[in-house]
Amino acid sequence: MAKIFYDKDADLNELSGIIAAVIGYGNQGRAHALNMRDSGVNVIVGARKEGKGYAQAIKDGFEPLSIKEAAATADLLSILLPDEITADIFKNDISPNIDHPISLVFASGFVVHEKLISLPAKSDVLLVAPTSPGRVMRKFFKAGKGVPGLIGVEQDASGHAFPRCLAYAKAIGCTKAGALLTSFTEEAVTNLFSEQAVLCGGVPHLISASFNTLVEAGYQPEIAYIFCLKEVKLIGDLLFEIGLNGMRQSISTTARYGGAKTGNKLINSHVKAKMTEALADIESGKFAKEYLAEAKNGLKPLQDFMAKEKNSKLAAVEKELAKSLDF
Repeated sequence: MAKIFYDKDADLNELSGIIAAVIGYGNQGRAHALNMRDSGVNVIVGARKEGKGYAQAIKDGFEPLSIKEAAATADLLSILLPDEITADIFKNDISPNIDHPISLVFASGFVVHEKLISLPAKSDVLLVAPTSPGRVMRKFFKAGKGVPGLIGVEQDASGHAFPRCLAYAKAIGCTKAGALLTSFTEEAVTNLFSEQAVLCGGVPHLISASFNTLVEAGYQPEIAYIFCLKEVKLIGDLLFEIGLNGMRQSISTTARYGGAKTGNKLINSHVKAKMTEALADIESGKFAKEYLAEAKNGLKPLQDFMAKEKNSKLAAVEKELAKSLDF
């Protein structure tokens, strides 16, 4: 059973008297910075002047510094940059400017697990990974709620890395919902796998394939779109609120029977073997190497895929229905 920590287990005083710098002011970074500031933490922002985040940080009342300046100033450094650029920025702008013991916080285990950066020996290395997009975390925080988070300690140089990790999770709101103890490796592998097998790979491809199957069989694209895509949210909401079994108990007997009968045909031993293969690629580092190599070359296969999807029949139906239906 995973260990779960809540507000009562965390002490914000662990962050008192320190300067916390958020590096990267995108979707995730903005939420971390604003939530921490609202929790009473002294927060600064490090961002590139030419980036959108720099201007947004000013609008939000920060006086952003360069990444080098923020690294040199902070006692705690929260690195919230895209995985593909983190290593270069850490090597060039962050590491040379850390000349004192510091807490390094990551919201993803990727770069540490893949050993893409050299960790300073005198620094704490903490994982605080909210299980939601930043905008959702911010929305929940403002409503007095929180989203679950994953926490862990890779390196404890100070002797109090875990209490500070818990305090950070509390400052951004995760301990309101529960912070689960994990490791950088477990977070990195399970997160990548869930994205590829379910959330961003399996489900979208299943939606597209089911939509095309109905349209090619002569059914109206608009009807296929509503049933195969829009209704996913309804099931997703049930899964989020009451779990897999609860969802099955909440749908019609016809849907429950049909799902049980056909689901096992679709997700068969062949698909499970492909999942195992995908997991092995992640665990071995093969996926990371391929991704980082493609990122250096502009991610052309991804751009081609996105362009194809943008021009698909499903996308065209979506655009037209958006003009006619209010949902």
